Order: sequence, then C-alpha cells, then structure tokens
Amino acid sequence: MNLTVSPQIKILALVGLLAAVGLAASMFVLGGSSKKTVTSAVSTPVAHTPTKTHTTPVHTPAKHTAKTHTVVHAAAKPVTKTHHKAKPTGFHGNPVYAQLPQALQWQLAHHKVVVVSFYNPSSEVDAISVAEAHAGATDAGAGFLLVSVLNNKVAGILTALLPGGGLLPDPGVFVYRAPGDVALRLDGFADRASVAQAATNVMSGETGPVATAAPTATAPATTGTP
Repeated sequence: MNLTVSPQIKILALVGLLAAVGLAASMFVLGGSSKKTVTSAVSTPVAHTPTKTHTTPVHTPAKHTAKTHTVVHAAAKPVTKTHHKAKPTGFHGNPVYAQLPQALQWQLAHHKVVVVSFYNPSSEVDAISVAEAHAGATDAGAGFLLVSVLNNKVAGILTALLPGGGLLPDPGVFVYRAPGDVALRLDGFADRASVAQAATNVMSGETGPVATAAPTATAPATTGTP
C-alpha cells in the first residue's frame, strides 16, 4: 500500500526538524560556554599582590641637651697667719771704721772678730795657708775674709793704713776686732789650730803680737755690701 505524504506535513516535519536542530545547537553552545567559563575560573589562579605600605619616616627633632658647666670652687685653704717678729728698718750691726775696705766693713758689721787671710795667687804654699786659715776661723766662729796681696782695691787700702809704710805679710793672717782694730797678727804660714786659737783669744779680749797699729779714726756704722 502506497502512503502519500502531503506537502503540508513535509513542511511541518522540516520546520520541526530545524527547530530541534536549532535547540540542540543552542544547548550545545550554552553548555560549552558555561563549562569554559567555569574551567577558566578554576584553573586561572588570581595573584594577589600585597599592597606596599608607604611608611613616611617620622623625623624626631634632636633634643639639644644644654650642657651644664659646673664650676667647682676649691675650698679656700685656711690662711695661717705667721707672726714674724718685726725687723728693724735698717741693719744695725757692729760700728766699723769707714776707711776700711767695703768687704772688711761688711764682715766686721756681722762679726765682732774677723780673720783676714793674705795670700799670693801664684803661690801654692799660700793656697794651703788660706785653707788652714779658713778652717781655723770656722772652728772659732769668727768671720773670714780672703785678700789677695795683688788686689789694690782691698790690699792697697789695708797697706796704706799700716804705719810707717809697712807691707802685708805673704802669706799671713790679721785678726780684726770691731770696729776695725788689728788685735793679732801672724806672719807666714799658720795652721788651722793656730788660727782658731788666735781668733778665740781675741774674742776673749786678749791680744797678741801686733807689728802695726790699727786706724784710730772713727766713723758712723756702715752696712756696706762686699
């Protein structure tokens, strides 16, 4: 038996087929797009970059500490007053003859008895005599003066004071007593003991052999510096 399909049915069938195909295609497109979107969302990790925090440095103003200058005052030392005996305005020693040499005046102003040793610088024996005379004067506690017979400023004056134009001994010792008298004279070499004994005797008021006289003129006390 032959079935005859009318043209209307064929058109309806074709439209239905096309509609089914379009629906399937639409479903396929939507489904694929959805899977793709989900896959991309899952497989692509989102990198979270940490946000850098910009820290503005805070400049704290430097504190200026004022330096304190501590002045340490040393404790005042206690002043100890030393009471010194008032000294006289001028030196008042033994009165001496003004015509004597300055060096001898000074010795006689400080010592009542002075040993004067005369010597010649070119003589070795005189040097020994000088040493003995100085030691003897020290032992007796008397003053001492060394005079070269070649020194006209001292020896010349003492020579001029000798009466009769006598000469000074070389070597020799004169022991003077203030104010300027020659109390004892030793000509030639005299050892230490002899000089000390002579000075001690003069201190005691004794006198020995004196070949010449001492000057007799007097003058005010002087304080000459040798």
